Amino acid sequence: MNTVICRTMATACLAFTALAQAQGTAALAGQVSSAEEGAMEGVVVSAKRDGSTISVSVVTDAQGRFAFPAARLEPGHYT
Repeated sequence: MNTVICRTMATACLAFTALAQAQGTAALAGQVSSAEEGAMEGVVVSAKRDGSTISVSVVTDAQGRFAFPAARLEPGHYT
């Protein structure tokens, strides 16, 4: 059940245009949580650029936060 919730929430968080700015800054960031458990640590969040077969993944921290460094995401629309 938690896997389904996390996937749904991660997909919702990533369904927008990511704007990469300067190298070393976060191009895309967010938080994964559930109504029952609150912030979720250790969740793998993946971003796949439209038209690409390559996805980039990061893991949430103890507060459920994740951030994709701008150096790892080119500007574009990710899901």
